[in-house]
Amino acid sequence: MITLNRTNDRNMDPFELQNRFSEGLEDGYEDDSQMLSSNSGRNLFKFEDFSPFIEKLPRREIDLIEMYYREDKKQKEIAEFFGVTQGAISHRLSRAIKRLEFLKKMPKLNEELKYILKNFFEPFEIDLLNFMIETTCQSKTAELLNKKYKFQGKNVMTQIKVRHKFDRYIDKMKKLKRTHKELRDCHKLAQYIKANLYMLHEVILPHFDKGYKVSYTKRKT
Repeated sequence: MITLNRTNDRNMDPFELQNRFSEGLEDGYEDDSQMLSSNSGRNLFKFEDFSPFIEKLPRREIDLIEMYYREDKKQKEIAEFFGVTQGAISHRLSRAIKRLEFLKKMPKLNEELKYILKNFFEPFEIDLLNFMIETTCQSKTAELLNKKYKFQGKNVMTQIKVRHKFDRYIDKMKKLKRTHKELRDCHKLAQYIKANLYMLHEVILPHFDKGYKVSYTKRKT
């Protein structure tokens, strides 16, 4: 049983919490991934619906989709190939499907975000919005901003600062879109990301290292 220290973890990045406790969760994972183990679950997944987005998944998840849905391998077989538990495979398959659904439903823009926002936001603000949309991760966005702008000391960006500014910029777009229609799709996209934080960020687990070193699509050729 996993017990969280609510006092210490209250302000922790949700991704960091997931990374800290995910090994135990994967070994006994139970959620809608149970559907994936049935034939009906396989039939519900249509490659043609998601083909434009599959290559955007982490390499390992592409392998799992390939093995489970195209080659009809059982989760137990896949787990043995990668040297992990069947629960880990079930969890990763479920996560891959959620990523694909997220990518498919993501609001689209007619042109790049930076060109739409350049008359309303500063370069740093546009970068923060862009990084959040590209990664869906507050910690990763903070890392990218610190690297690009060489922030140090009290100016260093943290995930809490990123979340605060991201929310503030969304509110700014909400007000501006009333008179600037070109911002409506940007606001919709930012709100979509806010509702789906960490959807594109992959947790790296030590006990799944072999899965990173072995590429199924390369091994089978």
